[in-house]
Amino acid sequence: MSYPAHQIRKLPALLVDQIAAGEVIERPSSVVKELIENSLDAGSSRIEVRLEDGGKRLIQVTDDGQGIAPEQLPMALESHATSKLKEAVDLHRILTLGFRGEALSSMAAVATVEIASRPADVDSAHRVVGSQGKIGSETPVAMRPGTRVSVRDLFSAVPARRRFLKSSSAEVARCSAAVKRASLSHPTVAFSLTHEDRTVLRYPEDQSLLERISEVLGAEVAEQMIPVTSADGVAGWIARPDLQRRNSDAIYTFLNGRFLRDKVLQHAVREGFRGFQIPGQFPVAVVGIEVDPSDVDVNVHPSKLEVRFRDREQVHRRIRRAVRNALEAAGSVPKLPLESDPIADRESADRKQSYVAEEGSPATDLVAEVVGEYGDKSASRLVGESTSVDSGEREVLATDSTLVADSVRVFQVRDSFLVLEESDGLRIIDQHALHEKILYEQIRDSWQEGSRAQALLVPEPVPLDPEQWSLFIEYQHALVELGLQCEEFGEAVVLVRSVPQGFENQAPADLLRQLLVRFEPVRSAGAEQPDIRERLLQTMACKAAVKAGQPLSGEAQQDLVRGRERAFQPWNCPHGRPSELFISWQELERRFDRK
Repeated sequence: MSYPAHQIRKLPALLVDQIAAGEVIERPSSVVKELIENSLDAGSSRIEVRLEDGGKRLIQVTDDGQGIAPEQLPMALESHATSKLKEAVDLHRILTLGFRGEALSSMAAVATVEIASRPADVDSAHRVVGSQGKIGSETPVAMRPGTRVSVRDLFSAVPARRRFLKSSSAEVARCSAAVKRASLSHPTVAFSLTHEDRTVLRYPEDQSLLERISEVLGAEVAEQMIPVTSADGVAGWIARPDLQRRNSDAIYTFLNGRFLRDKVLQHAVREGFRGFQIPGQFPVAVVGIEVDPSDVDVNVHPSKLEVRFRDREQVHRRIRRAVRNALEAAGSVPKLPLESDPIADRESADRKQSYVAEEGSPATDLVAEVVGEYGDKSASRLVGESTSVDSGEREVLATDSTLVADSVRVFQVRDSFLVLEESDGLRIIDQHALHEKILYEQIRDSWQEGSRAQALLVPEPVPLDPEQWSLFIEYQHALVELGLQCEEFGEAVVLVRSVPQGFENQAPADLLRQLLVRFEPVRSAGAEQPDIRERLLQTMACKAAVKAGQPLSGEAQQDLVRGRERAFQPWNCPHGRPSELFISWQELERRFDRK
């Protein structure tokens, strides 16, 4: 039947499902994700994923869940058919991973889908096949209790979509990532992934989250993880700040057991690391948060990877504080790792006795040997004019000008680094980073106790562009909190009356515009105003701190080290760069093949 041009008509059901499939089913990994979520909702304890040709020829997911009754199998392939919603009110309090009833029908619109299932209380299993909008009748089949969904020839009904798929190895990698995300959110469930009968992933059941992290991210990562716990529903593990990545792929965030790549959750984790990690680097984290289902809308996008929070600032604050508290409790001083070299270790062990017999204690004589052989005056100054060895411990004369405390001495090298000789090893400090952190904490405390603003003798008008003006109207109260007192002065013009203490020499117009630029990510990502205040304090401390390449007197070096002892978190500068590195005597001796 032909229709006149521009006439409105109802689309065929198959075309509707194929359009929906374009949103729900993007590639094989989308199918894997949707089927795994169905298996988890069914209470499965074991989920097996099998692929052929990267999932383009076959995607099969088998579980041991509660199964589907034979008479309901055909309905499972129909559009908008689900067991997880019963009435409209349920949409405002979703407790399951799936709920839209679109995934299976979308798959059947672009591929051939077979569902075989057997509830535990039924003697035999049944199966049903759907393809191109047509659903066959159920037939008996032999299988254990649970459900098996097979998706064959993905996008065979829409060849144009199939041409956009990548190579088999690339699609397997994407499917593997989907399985890893699901396994981290449900560590007690066993997962396996095979491709062309080759095992790609296999995770046992009943694991703790840290054990599952070790399986997914590697044992070397798990060894550096710090637990995150809080009383307001945030839990997980984060890696020490010196373990970092160039992108956000290693940040796994979960909401009520659902993996989300949500900008609020991701930004909250990164903000929790602010001040502990180098800017531009990304942390390794597996963090989940429990939120009342009525306070979050997961019905935002068919993929369910994005949500909308009723109070996103509160969610952001809960995650950020939990991450920061975990880092503060654990500290963050990078240590030179001990490396295992079996051959070198055996050779060192063979020579260890002869070293001890000839020299007494190789650990204590390491630097002294350099002095004795080469007569280096700077090295002599490093170890002190008088030392004695007794059972492997150094004794330093109290008159040593480099002495800061018992068994601790300090030296400056390259006019940039302080080297502390301690009882356990050498601590190397970046003088600028340490001084910046000490000043930051002092400025922060003074701001909390007293005035933050310095009034201008003559208020200065500052014209703003439309975007800057919008930000100013929204965050004017926050600028006052920072010590930048401003008021509207005509259309798109601001009158600046005071600037923050410490910024008297900076042009008020430049300072205002720089701060407004910093508020843009706050508005888009849900960060809070105190974060902007801390960034301003960081800038003030950075400008006032001693610089790299600046010689320091002995007294200044000792004052800086004593200031480190009083600082709350001296391990990183306010921007997150590490301020010190520790090398144990054991590692130093091993590097010189003396142990």
